[in-house]
Amino acid sequence: MPKRKRSDLPDESELKLSPSVWLRWYEQHLQRVLHAWERRQKLDQEDIEILLFDRSDLERNIRSSPKALTPVEKRRLERLDSELRKLAPVIRNAIPDLAEMRESLNVPKSHWWWFLDEEI
Repeated sequence: MPKRKRSDLPDESELKLSPSVWLRWYEQHLQRVLHAWERRQKLDQEDIEILLFDRSDLERNIRSSPKALTPVEKRRLERLDSELRKLAPVIRNAIPDLAEMRESLNVPKSHWWWFLDEEI
């Protein structure tokens, strides 16, 4: 499989945004996907990919500024991640070639959300 290039990479101005902003974007996209799932709507591969990339962007920002999230935001992130884990079957169905995709992107194991297809 040819290497996939991300088409929604953040631009220079977005890279400077605080982790709090990235957390809000992650939450909005996750809520949109969860809402569609609850209504039994078909989830597109692109919707799931955006969600995974959002979580990675958030992680990158947290690592560059570890104390940027407040304790309340950290708890919110834990809650959101718990909701994301519930989507493992959806992710597996929406992105059947996820293993190849993460390999081509060289995703580290620490980005567990890219490995939800492996969860039982």
